[in-house]
Amino acid sequence: MRSAMSMIELVFAIIIMGIVVMSLPLILMQTQSGSALALEQETILAIKTRLTFILSHEWDTNSYDSNVSMSRVLDTNASTSADSAFYVNDTNSTRRSGHVKADERRRLRDDRKAPTPDGGTHWQASSGTDIDDFDDNTTTATVIATDMDYIFDLNLSSTVNYITDSLTSGNYNSSQTIVFTFNTSSTPSNATNIKMISVASSINDHTITLRAFATNIGESGILKRSSW
Repeated sequence: MRSAMSMIELVFAIIIMGIVVMSLPLILMQTQSGSALALEQETILAIKTRLTFILSHEWDTNSYDSNVSMSRVLDTNASTSADSAFYVNDTNSTRRSGHVKADERRRLRDDRKAPTPDGGTHWQASSGTDIDDFDDNTTTATVIATDMDYIFDLNLSSTVNYITDSLTSGNYNSSQTIVFTFNTSSTPSNATNIKMISVASSINDHTITLRAFATNIGESGILKRSSW
C-alpha cells in the first residue's frame, strides 16, 4: 500500500488545477453575458407590454362617438399632411374613398370632428383616455424573476407623435400606383392619420426603444338580429 503520490500524479493534478483556474474568467464572462441578455429580454417584454396597454386606448379623444357607442374615423382633410383626395366626390361627406356605404361600417362622425393637434387641447390630458395622453409620460415597472433570483425597476418613457401621411406620388382619385414614403423622423404638429408611439428604457448602459403605429380608421359595428 502506497503512502505518497508519485511525481506524475502530482504533475497531472497541477495541470488540471491550472485548466480549471484558467477557465474561471470564461465561465464568469458567460454567466455575466447570460444575465445581461436575460435583463434585456425582460426589458423588451416590459416595453412591449406598455405599448400594448397604450394601444388599447382610443386613437384620439374625439374618436369615440357616444351616439352609436363606437369609434369613428376623424376628419383630417384640413391637415397639410393628409391627402384631400380621400374625398373623391364630396368633401362634406362622412364617407371617404374606399368606405363601404352601409350601416355599421367605418365612416366619419356626423359632426366631422378632427383629431387634436400635437400639444393642443386634450393632448397629454391627465385622464388618460386616448393614445396621445401618454406623450412624455414615464412610468416605473418592477420586474421580478423568482426563478433567476433578481428584482429590478425599469423607467419606461413613452412619446407620441403624428407622422406625415401625405403621398410622395400619385393620388387616390385616379392613380393605379401610389407611393407613400414611411418617414418616422417627420413628426408634424398638425394632425395626420398616423400616430407613432415610442417606448424606451435603459438597461446595461444602453437604451432599448420599440415603436408601434396606430391609424385613424375607426371601427366597424357588430350587426345584431333585431327580432326573432
